[in-house]
Amino acid sequence: MKTIEEPRKRIAQLWHRPGPTQAIYRPMRYLLKTRVEDGLLLYNVITSEMILLEGEEERLFDGLPAPHDAAMDELIARHFLVPEGFDESKSVQQLRALIKKLEPSKRVAGFTILPTTECNARCYYCFESDHPHCTMTDQIAADTAAYIAEMCKGEPVQIEWFGGEPLVGANRISQICAGLRAKEIKYRSTMVSNAYLFDENLIRTAKEDWHLKSVQITLDGTEKVYNETKAYVLPKENPFQRVLRNIGALLDQEIAVNIRLNVTAKNAADLGVLIEELADRFGGKNGFTCYSHEVYDGVGFDPLIYDSHSRERIDEQTSSLDAKLREKGLLGSLSRLPALRTMHCMADNDSCRLIYPDGSVGKCENMSSLHAVGDIYRDITDQEKDAWYKIVAQSPVCKECFLFPNCFDLAPCPEAGRCSQRKRDWKKDRYISLMRDIFLKSKRDQAIVDFEPVSELECEVYKEENC
Repeated sequence: MKTIEEPRKRIAQLWHRPGPTQAIYRPMRYLLKTRVEDGLLLYNVITSEMILLEGEEERLFDGLPAPHDAAMDELIARHFLVPEGFDESKSVQQLRALIKKLEPSKRVAGFTILPTTECNARCYYCFESDHPHCTMTDQIAADTAAYIAEMCKGEPVQIEWFGGEPLVGANRISQICAGLRAKEIKYRSTMVSNAYLFDENLIRTAKEDWHLKSVQITLDGTEKVYNETKAYVLPKENPFQRVLRNIGALLDQEIAVNIRLNVTAKNAADLGVLIEELADRFGGKNGFTCYSHEVYDGVGFDPLIYDSHSRERIDEQTSSLDAKLREKGLLGSLSRLPALRTMHCMADNDSCRLIYPDGSVGKCENMSSLHAVGDIYRDITDQEKDAWYKIVAQSPVCKECFLFPNCFDLAPCPEAGRCSQRKRDWKKDRYISLMRDIFLKSKRDQAIVDFEPVSELECEVYKEENC
């Protein structure tokens, strides 16, 4: 047995190492496995440990379930094998509760800030179409900087600029950043934007003053579809061409761009054409990635309504578009395998806060200020936090899924219950591909350590064959 990735230290400490019993043993439910040339590769989603089984160990694993054998002991101790009646879903819930209790957040390090809820576009599916519209005042912006400085306890912070369209409130962004610099608070920022309002000067400001590192930009299709969907208010030039130009300008300034392709039943084919255009224009550029995501139903001034058939169709189209993105080298690569999560998102993360333009504080960027739980003049109470920490009861299907340790829904979440078998299969394929990549990298790294070139020529031959 070879260890490819070590287990997470905290999980290994808290999840006791079981001794063997006179029982029938089976593979632990939350494993990913794939065969490679060297043997059987296994990944434990709870502990984050990856191992390679070879020879007799591989054959032993293939023969499960089976009565206890001494050859199983190491796999049992490392939680790759469990007794047949074992309930690993309870272990996940117990570990999650223990970790949250032992590792409380000591400070707030992440802030999502809406400088405005105004927007220069009128997307028919926008979940904020009925939200109150307002922009931060000078005083609220100044007080926001003071609030961040107090909550972060002088340590560095990560900010996401959200809206509305955050660039409509660009002056307030600059004011908040200036306030943080005056208080000697280090910060980095990201943004969710349609990117239309960027120009050369504003991109320079974003890089130098806002410390902007990346922007997520939504595209709905090729030029005609995009312009009709976004329905910009009094555009001065062709919006689609301007946004593409701004994407290039952001990349030139080493600000990463992640494109979200919003998928509906009507635009999926057109998005396939758009992918070709994006590949031709931005393929190979550092920092440029894409992914696809279905448009939410039941929101906006002209809401989409999905039945079970149309939802399945959307899932199929979304996974097909991601497959095409991957083929073109545009799909943002997974950098991590799934692991035991103690938090769902910013909503149940004590180290995150959402700040609305009126100074109220919330927990979810997809909820309006009507769901605020405090303001920048006082911290959120434990009672207000608890309202967001309620977890949706998980079904028997969920408990059987390999992603169970990594996945749970919060009761107030608009995405709750949006999973499907197609999505699970698609994620599994991507994670197994990543497992293989990690394994091959570990082999290359080990080969480089073991290799002792005796000549410059031998070194060049090695590089050509192995790198």
